[in-house]
Formats: sequence, C-alpha cells, structure tokens
Amino acid sequence: MAIQAKIQTSVQPLTDFALQDWDLGGEHPAVIVHDVASRPRPHGHVIVFANEKGGVGKSTLAFHTAMAMCDAGKKVAVIDLDHGQATLSGALSNREATCRLLKIGLPTPRYVAVSQPSGACLSQEIARIGSDCNYVLIDVAGSDSPIARRAIAMADTLVTPINSSFADIELLGQFDATTMRLKRLGRFARLVSALRGARVERRMAAADWIVIPNRIRRSGSNNETMIGDALERLSQIAGFRIGQGLGERVAYRELFLFGLTHLDLKRIPKLARVKATAKHEIEQLLADLQLSAVGDDQADLFEPHPSENLWIEERPLSLTA
Repeated sequence: MAIQAKIQTSVQPLTDFALQDWDLGGEHPAVIVHDVASRPRPHGHVIVFANEKGGVGKSTLAFHTAMAMCDAGKKVAVIDLDHGQATLSGALSNREATCRLLKIGLPTPRYVAVSQPSGACLSQEIARIGSDCNYVLIDVAGSDSPIARRAIAMADTLVTPINSSFADIELLGQFDATTMRLKRLGRFARLVSALRGARVERRMAAADWIVIPNRIRRSGSNNETMIGDALERLSQIAGFRIGQGLGERVAYRELFLFGLTHLDLKRIPKLARVKATAKHEIEQLLADLQLSAVGDDQADLFEPHPSENLWIEERPLSLTA
C-alpha cells in the first residue's frame, strides 16, 4: 500500500531540491538581508515564530515561550506582526485585565502589535520596547510578506510550528504520494534556506531553525509515524532541528483565554491546578530552544525537569475578584 511506503533515507544535497527562482515577491534574499543588516539590531536574542500556514499554533507557542522566560526572570519584548488577528497581543492584553481583576501581579513582557508592515517600523518598535531586553520574540502572520521575510532574516532562532499532517509539511517538503519520495523542498523551506544562506554570505551567523510538531496527541498512529519519518528526512536536507510542542489540551485553551499559563498557577491559589505533564511540556519547549547556547547566565532555568505524571484535582476554570 502507498500509505505504508517507507520514506527514503539517503541524504541528497540541498541544491538537488531547491529551486533557483525563489518566490520572494521579486526580492533577492541578499537584498532582504542587507536591509535587515543595515538597521540597528537589538542586544537580545531574537526568536521568530513563523510559518506561511495559519492555524498551526505560532501565537500559542510564542505566548508560552514568552511567559516561561518572564517566569524565569528574563526581560522579554514581544512583537505581534499579525495586527489583523492580534492573537498574541490580545492574549497579553487579557493577561493584564486578569491581573487587574484578581488584584495580583504576574510577570509580563513588554509588547506591541505592529500596524505598519515595514522593515523600518519593525526595527523601530524593537528598539523602542526591546533595547534592553534579554529576548525579543516576534510572532509572524501565517502568510508571505515583505515584513515576514525581514523578520525571518533577523532571527537568531527561527521556530516553525506545524500540525501533524502532510498538508502542513508540504510547505517544508513535497513528497510523492505513491512512493513517499521527497521531490523537492517546499516553498517555506526554500525561503528560509535562501535567507540563511544570504546571512552567511554577509558573515552573519546562520539562524538556528527548529520545527515543532504542535498539538500532537501522541497516540502512536501510523500517520504520526509517517510524519515523524518525513520530518527526520527533511531535517537532514533543510538543516532544521525537531522539537516537541504542546499537546492538544483543553486546559491550555482555557488558560490562554485569560492570558495565563500553567506556570502562573503557583501565584494564583484561587485557580485549580491541572496535569503536571502540561507544565513539563512548557519546560521541554524552552529546553528544545537550546538558549544556553547564547551564553545565558541562568541557562539552568531552561532545562527540563522530570515529569511527575500526576493528576491534580481539576475543576472548571472561573475567575472572580
């Protein structure tokens, strides 16, 4: 059966799969990188959450990453480039409202939603709110655009969440439906590869690229196995690492509505605690980013802690003053 075909394991050069006519809206990658390099860079580490496909959990991962960093005592700036949907900046606004309602203080990053999609405006807002921050997190809208390309070109760490489906993987690599042979890199992978290459040509460090399968049920299904094999194959060719995302948990969505994460529950005794594995997933997310590689003076805060796998009393979430 075609669905049971094994993905070829031989590694071929990137040039065998990359197209020469990058679809960058007429912009050459060197021009994009030159534009980014000509502007002031923040002192902090820039982490960009990007994928041209929407609905894969970019804002959710960016939110939990920012909150975990703030919880660890870091100064964090968050830039929301999806001004229309504003999922990330909206969650942070809800967080402030929750703090006012409960009359508590929670660690919160500085944040802004960029309304003018230009490289100049992006650099201006980063300088305005993130000049003294340890980390600058940028949440990119799920589409290709000039400002999205510049955010990706600016990244020290690029995080690409995907759902567990070949429809999502197609932006990274296109496989033959019959043989499961990799035909070529997908559009987004070619974009990232071109921009990383242009950074190296300017003697800038190549971005660390991590692809994170998100909302995984981890049921051990045949589809999950095939997705895992495909990502392993692509990672060797496109040059990305594979991390672990957040599971499909109702508790994440409930807390997100109020701008909260599981790490906040220790500061809000009024709220019920949920599975310890949820907290472990957030810790693992930070560990997957390997931020100790940037010389963080508190790198141990980003190491995963053993999950106790315990159920703690779970009640419906409600907020009252």
